[in-house]
Amino acid sequence: MTIRAHAKINLDLRLQKRRPDGFHPIETFFVRVDVADTLTAEPTTDGKLTLQIEGDEQLSAGPDNLVLRAARALQAQATAGSGARLHLQKVIPQGAGLGGGSSDAAATLLLLRNLWSMPISAAALAKVGAELGSDVPFFLQPYPARATGRGEILEPVHLTHLPWAVLIHPGFSSPTATAYAAYATNPRPGTEGAPLLLRTVQGGTLEIRPRNDLEPAVEGKFLWIPSARQWLEKQNGILAARMSGSGSTVFGLFSTEAEASEGADKGRKFFGPEAWIQVTRLLGGDE
Repeated sequence: MTIRAHAKINLDLRLQKRRPDGFHPIETFFVRVDVADTLTAEPTTDGKLTLQIEGDEQLSAGPDNLVLRAARALQAQATAGSGARLHLQKVIPQGAGLGGGSSDAAATLLLLRNLWSMPISAAALAKVGAELGSDVPFFLQPYPARATGRGEILEPVHLTHLPWAVLIHPGFSSPTATAYAAYATNPRPGTEGAPLLLRTVQGGTLEIRPRNDLEPAVEGKFLWIPSARQWLEKQNGILAARMSGSGSTVFGLFSTEAEASEGADKGRKFFGPEAWIQVTRLLGGDE
């Protein structure tokens, strides 16, 4: 049994005043993109959980991996003896602001729920996911979504005819905790881009003004990131260019696949082989 674990980008990310527990409430807009890890599972009846990883030699396959953490959390509610041999094919870079670990965890919950034929509700599964990570509940449902709180309170929005994106990752990570700590020392908002108009399936229009409040803090440390974002802003047909999440990936949005492909080709020549560059569709929920 196999499932794809899609990456996400944040079209908008705004931080509120820090809470006493140290977390910043956020307002963000998540959208999946058609770049994905692939997770495969085979059932066992010995209660054992094993994980093999291909595509990322630096990623631990030990008990700290979110795939195994998610599997153990769900196994606690499964029939005695439920086990699985798991295989993860990694495509999404680590520490990239693309939600790869959270998406893998959500994919594990969805896959094992079916593999073990568990009668667990979507709400109960989301509760398990939220304990693994704030972004995990988003990946348990199929639609773009506004998210508040720590990212776990969702308002899904069904969109259609979404733009294409170019993702550029520099080959190094931007740890989330470090990004938020840097923001806390100098909490200033990011710049707001031109309005981005998205179509809903009901025929309406959703307006987003792309902004990322973590950009000033992260870009002050990693000069590569503003350089890449500003390079994207100069490309033909660009609709918006932002850092995703806490970085280090930047994305550029384009109306057509042809424009995005042209931008990616130029980017590969400009940034060289060290940069991970992908052309991808934004996903509205029916894919």
